[in-house]
Formats: sequence, C-alpha cells, structure tokens
Amino acid sequence: MAQINNDDIIVFDTETTGLNLPSPANIDRQPFLTELYAVRLTKELEFISEFDSMFCPPIPIPEEITKITGIRQQDVDGQPTFIEKYDEIYELFCGVRYVVGHNVTFDLNIIKHELFRYDKEYNFNWPKDHVCTVEKSRHYFNKRLKLMQLHNHLFGIDFANAHRAKNDVQATFKCFREMIKRKDIVL
Repeated sequence: MAQINNDDIIVFDTETTGLNLPSPANIDRQPFLTELYAVRLTKELEFISEFDSMFCPPIPIPEEITKITGIRQQDVDGQPTFIEKYDEIYELFCGVRYVVGHNVTFDLNIIKHELFRYDKEYNFNWPKDHVCTVEKSRHYFNKRLKLMQLHNHLFGIDFANAHRAKNDVQATFKCFREMIKRKDIVL
C-alpha cells in the first residue's frame, strides 16, 4: 500500500467520450472515461510508478472524439470498465499530495463522474493540492494555452500524438518541470 501524507505528485490525463456538462446534468449524460495515464513521482520529480489503461465506456465512442483522439470503438471493446480498475486507481492516488494536469479540473471531474456512478466519490483519496499548467501558464500570453501551444512556447517544438493520455502526460510533465525551473510553479 502507498505511503500516506507524503509529498508525492501524480501527473495524469484522461481521454473521454466528450466534454463535461454543467453539474446539474444527469450523471448518465456526463462523459465516460476511455483512457487514463498517470505517473507518480517524488517531490524531486523521480519516477515511482505509472498507470496506463483504456476503458470500455457503456456508450459508443462518438465519431468526433475519434477524430480528435484517434480512439475508435474497437480500441475500447473488451477493455475493462472503470470499476474493474478502481482498486489500482485508488492505490495510485493514495497518499498523493499534488495532482498535476493540463486543465486538471476537467480530468478530476471525469474521475469524479466515474466514482459517482459507483457510489465511491466519498471513498477516494483526493490529492490535497492541484496544479494546473493551463492556469500557471496564463501569464505568458494572457490567455489559456492548449497543451501544444504551451509546449511549443517553452521548447520551440510540437510533440507527437496529442490527445492521447500518455503523450499528453509526457508533454505536461515536461512543461511542469520547465515551469518549476522558471519559478512559474512552486511546490
């Protein structure tokens, strides 16, 4: 079991069947998880573990999502459901202090939707501190930057296969680390 009350960091990203709807929307209309990738790190940014899984949502993958992410229905058919991977996800987040993502609120809400569907939203180990690279980079151009824009601004190059969870986490981590060096993010 993971250590409790430490300063570990999770950098994560989700891919989904769509965008979050306003909170009064019925939970069955909220998007479902199709992919989750996360890395757990020490506060010194040393690798501890990772989680990488596709999920089979109870609805078909919308065509517009396939155009954005490349995730097709056949990619998720036969994959586990969220609840089948719940214990692994719970363990991954257990004792983590910081959760990092590009537009991290979106990804946290996706996890919350899935937890709510299984009556587990109050049993989850939510990280205390949230670090959003969208918000922390807003001062660069006085607007919200897409992950590709932020990566390009910081490193002068794009990254491959955006809108896939693992690739987005790798890019987010690279930006996060650089923003710490620049003192735009202080843990």
